[in-house]
Amino acid sequence: MAKLRILHIGKYYEPFKGGIETFLRDLVESHTMQEHCDLSVLAHHHQTNQPTRNELINGVNVTRVKLWRRLVFAPICPTFLKELNRSIDKNAPDVLHIHMPNLSAFACLLSKRARQRPWIIHWHADVLGSAPDWRVKILYPLYRIFEKALLKYAKTIICTSPPYLESSQALAGYKHKCVVIPLGLRANAPPHDRTNPNTTDPPTPTTETLKLLMIGRLTYYKGHELLLQAIRELNNIELTIIGEGELRPQIEQRIKEWGLSDRVAVLGKVSDEDIETAIEQCDLVALPSLERTEAFGLVILEAARRGKPALAARVPGSGMGWVVVHNQTGWSVTPNSAAELTRQINHLSQHRGLIAACGQSARSRFAQHFTIEGVAKSLLKTYLSVTPVSAANGPNENTAPTTPGSEPR
Repeated sequence: MAKLRILHIGKYYEPFKGGIETFLRDLVESHTMQEHCDLSVLAHHHQTNQPTRNELINGVNVTRVKLWRRLVFAPICPTFLKELNRSIDKNAPDVLHIHMPNLSAFACLLSKRARQRPWIIHWHADVLGSAPDWRVKILYPLYRIFEKALLKYAKTIICTSPPYLESSQALAGYKHKCVVIPLGLRANAPPHDRTNPNTTDPPTPTTETLKLLMIGRLTYYKGHELLLQAIRELNNIELTIIGEGELRPQIEQRIKEWGLSDRVAVLGKVSDEDIETAIEQCDLVALPSLERTEAFGLVILEAARRGKPALAARVPGSGMGWVVVHNQTGWSVTPNSAAELTRQINHLSQHRGLIAACGQSARSRFAQHFTIEGVAKSLLKTYLSVTPVSAANGPNENTAPTTPGSEPR
């Protein structure tokens, strides 16, 4: 049978580093997708004033549209509509897979070629968080007009966790179209890694120091300062922070003011190899995020793949508390509570065996529910459900993954 032709419309693509971009790369390069689909990606350049470029990357046709500038975090590309039409003409997609939020995705509303094809919207996050940037708050009513039109036209809307779906005001009128498919990652460790991803032996702590790791943009909702407050109250705790962002000067100033320079390192932007090494060397990852702008927390899966548990905030409506099973694959704490965060870290520093046990459970849960091949099989069924193509193109029903959430915890 002929392969399905899928055009992904994203914000950025590799080598830009971000949770959505990592997921999209792993998805389109997965064995399941490459076996059953012809895949193309239309995204923006992540650097300004680079010419529009077409590339073939690991079997995927990738078009990067020239980026003019960014306005309130959104890439502005005047030629995006033209390149969208060109991509549709070239690739003749059966389905448009639109990753949101993405201002340029509204070009689909203006394209006759796009409107002739079924759309699947992948809802990674709402635009408005609990404490949005004032510029976003002012502009969102205008954005919302086009957002609603996009949602209305979509055949199916994919949300990444049940809590996020239930709490999203933007999706409130479209739940009849929504399905939950979690994010996922490659099951195996990257090629440069020297660990055995199939080992079942828990790591043995070699020092009394508890090593924490934070990975992500240095921005307001991540809760870096909250974690620094907790570490300030404790001994024998080390923290490595990876990422760049507008709050880096403030974070580094706090580290200096609170005398934490010998225990906290801010590495900034590092290579994939350095990230994998940092995960391998830490005891657990921390996500003390303050609000549901942290919609899923893909780093939880990156850590779980290597048998490392996560300490995450139990933010109402976020997927973090759904991905992390409290006291089984990690720990959930009340958001914006330095006192509870301090108590939990202190408890773990005194009961290191809990970390090893939860790490192994996290690895098992990842293998059962969050591998990219399992996610790809669920998405392939979704593609088939909106096209007249025979389901014979799809994977065997018995190989479809289960979605976590309904099983006992």
